[in-house]
Amino acid sequence: MVSFRNILTGALALTAPIVATLRELTTKSQALQGPANSITIINGPLIVIGLGPFPPIIAGFTEIITITSSAIPMLSDTPTITDVADRKAVAEAFRDFVRVHQVLLNILIGKSGLFSTVPVIGAPVAAVLRQLESVVDSAAFAIIDIVGGQEGVPNQAQSLSATIGVAIEKYEGLSLTKRENVIPAAAIKAAPIGRRAEMIAA
Repeated sequence: MVSFRNILTGALALTAPIVATLRELTTKSQALQGPANSITIINGPLIVIGLGPFPPIIAGFTEIITITSSAIPMLSDTPTITDVADRKAVAEAFRDFVRVHQVLLNILIGKSGLFSTVPVIGAPVAAVLRQLESVVDSAAFAIIDIVGGQEGVPNQAQSLSATIGVAIEKYEGLSLTKRENVIPAAAIKAAPIGRRAEMIAA
């Protein structure tokens, strides 16, 4: 006979790693909000020489992508949760991740307007966001299956996907209207620190 304790232990074994992963992703996303808020028209273009807030933001997204990619096999192998409390725990952890991650993405969306003529920012940010979109969508589909399409998870997943899409569109849309003014990265790196941002933004 299968005891209630064994059933409970089995359920926790399924949900605990999922909740822990989602909380880790939420924490990583929260940590990137500060650097994203610090983006200015002066320090943003410093990405061309590996400085400013964008490189650590891109690195942070890459870490989120790696964690999510590693979790996808576990999520895909997890059967649909029938216990209401466990299902709610997973859904709540996913909802928190979506909320925090959307705050981060919306900050970046707002900051994109500062750099309509700086394509060196658009390309690397859009590239990492496209990777993020792919793995997050895969993870979200798996979580939808895990909760049986309940607890509002499908709507949350759709909302997050839409926000990532807007962010990608904003950074892919950055373009330089005066390409003749592009200054080689080597020249910028050789300039005094106080002059670098001015040269990039010129």
